[in-house]
Parts: sequence; structure tokens; C-alpha cells
Amino acid sequence: MDITKLTAKEFGRIVKLLRRKESLEKKLGQLERSVAKVVGAGASAVARGANRIARGRPAKRGRKAGRSTVRKFSRRGGLRKVILAQLTRAGKTGLKIKDLAGKMNIQRQRLDTWFYQNLKKIRGLRKVGPGHYHLKG
Repeated sequence: MDITKLTAKEFGRIVKLLRRKESLEKKLGQLERSVAKVVGAGASAVARGANRIARGRPAKRGRKAGRSTVRKFSRRGGLRKVILAQLTRAGKTGLKIKDLAGKMNIQRQRLDTWFYQNLKKIRGLRKVGPGHYHLKG
């Protein structure tokens, strides 16, 4: 279909169909939320799986497929609390980012970024060596 050769009537029909599609998607989202309220938290996972199937994307596979950090760190500041708690437990020796990532089931790159952004913001957080941090206090 060549867009430059669309008539006003065909363009109007396309706009009408797009509006109808958006309204149906909105209604579907409302239905999914109401089902999740009735059934519980498991329903949202089912809805995500159904959306994945509808989009044609396969489910996650492999070694880290079942690992999820969404629940642990979903709230604002959640990652910070967990990292600082781990560093406090480690004591004066501190922790390497690689070890911390393994304990938390999180990507090492995400922790690298977090430490880079928060090193000067958090009092007592020090870099001991390459990829090695500890918390004074």
C-alpha cells in the first residue's frame, strides 16, 4: 500500500479503525486488571504470558530464566536498601560487585552503574579496590 496514493475516504477509515483499536486495548487492560483483583497476583503473570504469546515472543529460557528481581527491588530505593544491608553484613572487608551480583541475582552491569551513581551520595561508601566496595559505619 502506497501512503501517497491514499484517498481521504481511505484515510478516514484508517483513523476510525485505529481509534477503535485503542479503545479495545484500553478495555482489555481494564479487564485484565479486574481479573487480577479477583484471582490474585497470579493472574497478572498469566496475562503477561498471554500477551507474550499474542505478540509472538517466546518465554524466557536458559539458566537465568526463573530468576526475577522485580519483586525485591520494585519500590523506589529498594535496591539501595538491599545493597547497603549486604555491605553492612560484609563488614570492613567489603564485597566485590561480582559476588554481590551473584548473591542478589542481579546483573553485574546494573550494580556497576548503581555504585558509579551513588558513590558520592552515600556517606561511608568507599571503593577499596577495582570492583570492591565497603561501607564505613
